[in-house]
Amino acid sequence: MKESPGIISTRLVVPLINEACEILMEGVGTMEDIDLTMKVGFGLPLGPFEMADKIGLDKILRWCENLYDEFGDLKYKSSPLLKKLVRANQWGRRTGRGFYEYNKDGVKINRNNFFEY
Repeated sequence: MKESPGIISTRLVVPLINEACEILMEGVGTMEDIDLTMKVGFGLPLGPFEMADKIGLDKILRWCENLYDEFGDLKYKSSPLLKKLVRANQWGRRTGRGFYEYNKDGVKINRNNFFEY
């Protein structure tokens, strides 16, 4: 691999999570719909919201900001939804809340309509 700002995986996952946020904000599908689509349709072990919660929304936001600063490309500009959750200290599994809610063991708690944009 050549030297580049951001590693390959980071540069791929940031636009995926950002676009998932856009789809959610547009009301095209629920978080569950979007996660399930990516798991069933593309064989991913986690959907974009589950993945973001596992990585940590604070980290994802930092990656967005760094890549956007470096490239200036809108695909890396952090979603307002992501910023809102980070400001609320809802960083994902580590804090027990992100896009989803988690128990003390980091297992997702299934609650209808937990998150509303």
